[in-house]
Amino acid sequence: MVNNSFFIDLVLNNRLGQPVSLSVCHLQFQGRDYFLVAAPSQQASSFVGKNAEPFAFQLRERFGVDARRFELVEVRELPDTTQLFRWRFEWVGNSPLSARCEEIVSPVLRAALLNMLEPAPAAIA
Repeated sequence: MVNNSFFIDLVLNNRLGQPVSLSVCHLQFQGRDYFLVAAPSQQASSFVGKNAEPFAFQLRERFGVDARRFELVEVRELPDTTQLFRWRFEWVGNSPLSARCEEIVSPVLRAALLNMLEPAPAAIA
């Protein structure tokens, strides 16, 4: 899924100020701005978690999105499924703090996000 045309490669700075590459997809859905991010496959599963605040800050700044509409969703591709994790923040001005993560288990939201990324073949034709 991450190799589809909706994702672009961006270079962001991690929490140590080092440049890192992420695949990013920006979607608007139900009045929210969803930023789906996927770490390179050689990175640990905690890579986004350790850097959630700096990534959120940089993405919000780069795309000029209101913090009240901002949603960061981590995409983890496993051999048999795709997991989606929503990162939530306490926003103080333009700074995201206190990142916490939860898996998206809502069938409606999960299906909507996955369908926007992987439209059904009949819808494309």
